[in-house]
Amino acid sequence: MYDNYNYPMGADTPSAPWNQPGDPDPVELNIEVTMCLTHKTTVQTTNYDDCTDEEGYTERDFHDTESDIQGYYEKQHKSIPQLLNELAKYINGELQSGGLSSMRRQELEEMLDDCNGWTVNDFELEDYDY
Repeated sequence: MYDNYNYPMGADTPSAPWNQPGDPDPVELNIEVTMCLTHKTTVQTTNYDDCTDEEGYTERDFHDTESDIQGYYEKQHKSIPQLLNELAKYINGELQSGGLSSMRRQELEEMLDDCNGWTVNDFELEDYDY
């Protein structure tokens, strides 16, 4: 079972697992990522009239167009690109403050890199009701 090297038979052959080549070096691939996100929220408007029907019930008659509602959203909420810009500012502040471990610094630098380069391809309002 053992040869004169005091190793198990076959341990010193090129086919032994520890003699196999390691994983190949990583290479970079250029990719494009598209993500579809949905967020439900509210916006405020004053563009309406209160109307009373024949039975005495009060209803609101809204005069907003989809373009108006998109404008309300943009004034009252932050978009994903705006949030990413705010995150990048926060990360830059953390990186400049110092006192970070090398692992945390690397993680923040990778997050900062991931905040950049996003493009809004489409903006849709769906299923809004009054």
